Amino acid sequence: MRLKSDTLRDGNQELFPEPLSRPSADIVIVGAGVAGTTAAAILSQQGWRVLLLEARSTCPPVFKAEKVERDELSLLQNFGLLEPLLSHSSFVSEAFAAYEGRIFRRVGMEHIGITYADLVNTLRTNLPAAVETRTGRVNRLSRDGKTMRVHLAGGEELTARLVVVACGVTNSLLSSLGLRRRVIQKEQCIGLGFNLVAANSRPFPFQAVTYYPSDPSFRIDYLTLFTIRDAMRANLFVFRSGNDPWIREFHREPRRLLHRAFPKLPDVIGEYEVTGRIVSGRVDLYCTEGEMPDGVVLIGDALQNACPSTGLGFKKVFTDIAVLAEYVPGWFSTPAMSADKLRNFYDHPRKRSTDAFALRCALHHRNAATSLSPRWRLHRSLVHLKWNLERLKNSTVRLREPNLQTFRQFEFGRTVQTGDTSELKEVAYPKE
Repeated sequence: MRLKSDTLRDGNQELFPEPLSRPSADIVIVGAGVAGTTAAAILSQQGWRVLLLEARSTCPPVFKAEKVERDELSLLQNFGLLEPLLSHSSFVSEAFAAYEGRIFRRVGMEHIGITYADLVNTLRTNLPAAVETRTGRVNRLSRDGKTMRVHLAGGEELTARLVVVACGVTNSLLSSLGLRRRVIQKEQCIGLGFNLVAANSRPFPFQAVTYYPSDPSFRIDYLTLFTIRDAMRANLFVFRSGNDPWIREFHREPRRLLHRAFPKLPDVIGEYEVTGRIVSGRVDLYCTEGEMPDGVVLIGDALQNACPSTGLGFKKVFTDIAVLAEYVPGWFSTPAMSADKLRNFYDHPRKRSTDAFALRCALHHRNAATSLSPRWRLHRSLVHLKWNLERLKNSTVRLREPNLQTFRQFEFGRTVQTGDTSELKEVAYPKE
């Protein structure tokens, strides 16, 4: 579907005349993180004039999601966005789950480890040439008839028929849309990122390990280790407030606090040291509420965020993008971008299911890791019993040298698996 002369056509059918004053783009996307950049690439491939707007020309180093899993990799591959990422990432085909110093499960899985900045900047660098990129900060959005206006801080104004907001938005921008943010769980989770090295200076004999705590008093969800290029990356997810002394102490003495929380971790991975800078990020769990306006669609964190410990952030984002791409051609087949028409996006069963599942998982993770109520004490006891039984059944499972198969030789879904990737998280996930 593309412009021909002065009229937008679908095949040989004229849809509606092009306005005399041509807008800046068919679609302006606010926010060039993973959500905005991927959406820009996919919508541009459909033939729309897309303008991607971001406050910074490059994504700075920021601690956010550092793994992309199989389903999301498949989508990136289908749209030709995966190949450029490979040189900036490490491929993981197998992971181990451990508890109390013992491995209880080996899981065949498919994901890549990559820093968020590398992921975003590589996607931006490899956007289709037709995508226009602009640097600027959005003050507010307004509507003039059938045209949306994007007002930038420097006084510039962009116009489009549709605006896609794909970033965490400020209160002033929300107010300009008549929307508000509701915090579901303040200080839901803190993620801590750092690198590990083996004490013997040899490579770790695994690609990925997820290690679970046994004592809820530490308020830890889990520790996950995985490779990013030549480094062994560690992500630790805890349910504590940002001003908790434990967080400050961890920044000063990470090795000592890791030993207190996971005294038997060396029995699984060997002796280790923490290297480099400790980075952290706090997440409030929230959603955006109010009557959705004409001409604007909110995707990803702009609408509802996900707890990073669930590993569902990218799944939520890419579900939004896939649903958006389904609806955009139909939306543009008629002139108006009314809120009633755009509501189909928010009401899509797959999107609603994914959003609801992510929220349930976030609350479940927190309760499963920290709650001292009889229900959750029993839950943990049953989970630990299950792990111990699995450990007895799989007593021969040992860490082994990583498979050196390259990512380019790998075909999604063709690896012989010892279990589904969701098994690593099933202990904390409610049923969908």
